Amino acid sequence: MKKILNHFINFFFPKVCSCCKRNLPANYNGNICSECLNTLPKNVGLKCSTCDVQIQSQKHCYDCSHNKNYFDLIKAPYKYEKSVKVLIHNFKYSNRFFLAKNFSSAMVDVILENNWDKQTDIIIPVPLFITRKFLRGYNQAALIADEISKKTNIKYSDKILIRKFYTKAQFALNRKARQENLQQIFYINKKYIDKIKNKNILLVDDIVTTCATVNSCAKVLKQAGAKKVFVISIARTSF
Repeated sequence: MKKILNHFINFFFPKVCSCCKRNLPANYNGNICSECLNTLPKNVGLKCSTCDVQIQSQKHCYDCSHNKNYFDLIKAPYKYEKSVKVLIHNFKYSNRFFLAKNFSSAMVDVILENNWDKQTDIIIPVPLFITRKFLRGYNQAALIADEISKKTNIKYSDKILIRKFYTKAQFALNRKARQENLQQIFYINKKYIDKIKNKNILLVDDIVTTCATVNSCAKVLKQAGAKKVFVISIARTSF
């Protein structure tokens, strides 16, 4: 019955690939066709062993060698360019929340490769300020984190890490301004502080650029007693 209903719905409202716009089979699992998935720019090559950014040589990038990192490791399956950039923009601003399933699958592959599924105690998304979440209708990082939790059976909570106030959009700021923009804007909900003490946290975000946001989150998590903070994002930008 469910199969017949899916075919009926697909006849009047055909499912299309979010990249190439070609029709997808009614029973296709996901919203990006396999051909487009295979062409998404993978985050491979020589990378910083801490923050996963593309580098030309050495083990660590300049920032990781000269700045204080509160996170332990960052990983991302994709580069923030070409079709991935368009997909993430649509995911965040055009209600394509269903893309969380596709993105989370690629991220789970990375999590399993690094054995984070065996080391992580709880998954936490980078929070949005309440008004921004209300206007957008959802927190894209929370949607991904929830999907990752379902696929890995790791506990998930979006109530532990809180954003205090609204900040300017990070993409419009330079590195120094990003860091100043994020000074003391995150805090831990005291009701759940015991959930993270001596625990390994998997912090989820959509894009990592200068690492300022995830580093600020990791800082308050570590100050509250977290043991390790791993970061997983859909994509990693290049410097």
